[in-house]
Amino acid sequence: MYLLYACVIISLLLLIYMVIIEPGRLTATHYFIRKSKKTVLDVSDAVDLYQGKTSLTLAQLSDLHFSSWYAPRRLNRIIKEFLKTKPDMVIFTGDLIDDYGKWPHKKTAALVEKLQKIPAPMGKIAILGNHDYHHNGQYFVKEVLKKAGFTVLTNEQLFFSTEQISLTIVGLDDDLYGHPAYDFEDTLAEWHLLLTHEPDSIEKIPAIHRFDLVLSGHSHGGQIRLPFYRKTTTGALKYTHGLYLVTDQTLLSVNTGIGMTALPARLGVAPEITYYHLEKEQKAATLVKKK
Repeated sequence: MYLLYACVIISLLLLIYMVIIEPGRLTATHYFIRKSKKTVLDVSDAVDLYQGKTSLTLAQLSDLHFSSWYAPRRLNRIIKEFLKTKPDMVIFTGDLIDDYGKWPHKKTAALVEKLQKIPAPMGKIAILGNHDYHHNGQYFVKEVLKKAGFTVLTNEQLFFSTEQISLTIVGLDDDLYGHPAYDFEDTLAEWHLLLTHEPDSIEKIPAIHRFDLVLSGHSHGGQIRLPFYRKTTTGALKYTHGLYLVTDQTLLSVNTGIGMTALPARLGVAPEITYYHLEKEQKAATLVKKK
């Protein structure tokens, strides 16, 4: 009998951890990227040593999955984090809402308001994910993101330049439900970034070697990860989380996301923000959107 009670208590504690504690955590991973020497350093434990005028900082969010039970107020901790770390640019790699068909529209104004408060002096960039397309939700998601100050890229590219750095950001349409296109003009930018929601989609992209850094999400890192079990999903079967060197000069980064889908739980995969510190000095910027 005591063994049964112990099993019940342990199960309840595990459930509380999976549903409340783990989803409420927020981890920050910082990468310092030195292109000239093809060097990537995980500086999460020493980020202060790399914060300065020699670094342009991009922050990546992914897979927020807002829903009737996952409210916009969850963004408060992210806003607080960004007010502390002060990234120059915020990049969102898709899945703003979990399912448009079940979205409580009374929460839309609050969602826009919270997204507007995300600070990013050099711009906020976004692409769509597969869940954004559920029940034709892509139009709603685009409108919400635009109202919140995001530039939404759908098979488009953005050229960004200062006196010290130039970069091109290409944003692809979702690989599962959208219509991604790969014919983009070459630029003379020093850095070339690609945004694609599903990481496995890079296998379809011709001339992937053109890009220095590819940012993606979708996988949630499995969302429930145990030593003997890790859930995988179409679009992230090969690349599940973390960094991958996919060519001699192309780095793929798979963010494990913030929200949840299918089950309102996480285990072994805490919500994540990823920072990329590029070895260049920031200046006042100009943005030009191209089709």
